[in-house]
This record gives sequence, C-alpha cells and structure tokens, in this order.
Amino acid sequence: MMKTTHTQSRTHNATEIQEKAEGIASNEGKLLPVCYRCTKVPKEGLYDGFRVQGMFFCSDCQHELFTAEQGSPEYQEFMFLIKGIFY
Repeated sequence: MMKTTHTQSRTHNATEIQEKAEGIASNEGKLLPVCYRCTKVPKEGLYDGFRVQGMFFCSDCQHELFTAEQGSPEYQEFMFLIKGIFY
C-alpha cells in the first residue's frame, strides 16, 4: 500500500515538473518581472515600469501613482508599499 502512494506522488511530481517546464518554454526563456502592487507581468517586460530597491512597479501602476491625489486611498496604498520597501 505504501508503494502505491509513493508511485502516485512520483507521478504527481513528474506532471508538476512537466507543467512548469512547459510554462517556462512558453515564455521563450525570458525572465519576466511581476509588479509589486498589482502582481501582473507587464506587456513590455523590464522596460514597462520602474524599480525601487529591487521591487518592480509596472507602467500602469506608475501612472496611477503619478496621477493619484495626495490623501486619496490609492496614494496611501502606494505610500504604504514604498515605506515597506525602505523600512
């Protein structure tokens, strides 16, 4: 009975590894950034946003940051995230 469970977990692990390999292949070997705020991969890759202390922000979030009114919920969210990066 233990043998069957071990075999099933091996099969599950092999399937998991294959799925990850296919996902990497679909990105053509490119390492893509993920936005620290919205957790999306930007369309233009590394050149579609900016970095602060190693954290990446996409251009959409960058635009929201630059146009947010001081004191608005969006502005406060950005200040919270940015303060968390530095402290």
